[in-house]
Amino acid sequence: MKKTILSVVMILAAMAVFAQKDMTFTVEGPENSYNQVRVVNETPYTDFHCRVVVLNDDKTVKEVYGDYELKEKGDSDSNTKGCKKDRIKKGEQLGVKFPKKFQHDLSFYVEYRDYPAFDVIVIHLTDENGGYEEY
Repeated sequence: MKKTILSVVMILAAMAVFAQKDMTFTVEGPENSYNQVRVVNETPYTDFHCRVVVLNDDKTVKEVYGDYELKEKGDSDSNTKGCKKDRIKKGEQLGVKFPKKFQHDLSFYVEYRDYPAFDVIVIHLTDENGGYEEY
């Protein structure tokens, strides 16, 4: 019995480690809806892909908003009207997913921009271990 319980705990812990690669957030910007999602690479990693998805309340994938290709640090990729819906509404859940072969731990922050033709959700990918050393 102890081995079974220990096995279940180890499986749950492993699932938590793999799940941390997927990042989720609730759209909370000043606009009621957004018609573009942009991803910016602020990591030292190059030539990778990620996917932005719209999530259900239980965090399962409702639909794919778009795939993004990031070449180098500072690169960005945008997607407008990537899914069946025209706009992402305030209060909806979005997630960022990475290919299984992508083995780096990243974090992120989100900003909201209002342009004349677009209301944009900007997802900045950052290196989880990034930062600088103080003197």
